[in-house]
Amino acid sequence: MNQDSIFFMGEGDNWFNRNTKALENYDNNPTDADWVSDLIDLIRIKKDIKNILDLGCANGWRLNKVGKKLEITNLVGVDASKDAIQDGKNRYPHLSLYHSLLADIPIQDNFDLVLVCGVLCCIDRQSLAKSIAEIDRVTSDGGTLIIGDFLPDFQQCRKYHHLPEENIYTYKQDYSQIFKSMGIYREVARIACNYGQKDISINLLDSSSQWVFTVLQKSLQNFYPEVP
Repeated sequence: MNQDSIFFMGEGDNWFNRNTKALENYDNNPTDADWVSDLIDLIRIKKDIKNILDLGCANGWRLNKVGKKLEITNLVGVDASKDAIQDGKNRYPHLSLYHSLLADIPIQDNFDLVLVCGVLCCIDRQSLAKSIAEIDRVTSDGGTLIIGDFLPDFQQCRKYHHLPEENIYTYKQDYSQIFKSMGIYREVARIACNYGQKDISINLLDSSSQWVFTVLQKSLQNFYPEVP
């Protein structure tokens, strides 16, 4: 059983149940920073956004929050935890939530804003390329992709300590570089913090726990200047 299957068959539920209280705090406490919402305010990306997809949405708390901020009602989320999806359906019945993996997103639509936060570091390396392709597939031409994940000084992996008997790792690298290397994504903004930091402040960033939110704009043609 690979890493994706382990999360899909139970560890995703375990993660959600361990973190339910923390997610409720983020949902209910306006003083806690939500870096995605703050970035949206900073770069003012409300214009032309008609739908939002959150990949790794947990119970949909951030999807609900961003949807309210941008006044969007077409809100779709995907997560590997069945418990999280069921909790989200109970809490936020206006969201469309699906239990699935990133390597096989069960949605055919394209989205103007796609969020992928804290997911890519957990993806099995065997399915990383397919997951990247799926994220690109559901991101509209002209759309915005926000990636939140670890940003160490060098590419690395660490043993997933919740299941020490399994060969499961947290893979840390700058995932935005994969998208930028395609030539159809351009970085608009990024903000770095320490993993779990709850306030917007300047702090000394530790490499192993450094976290970054990167905003990427997608265009299939505009980033290719024509030359004679």
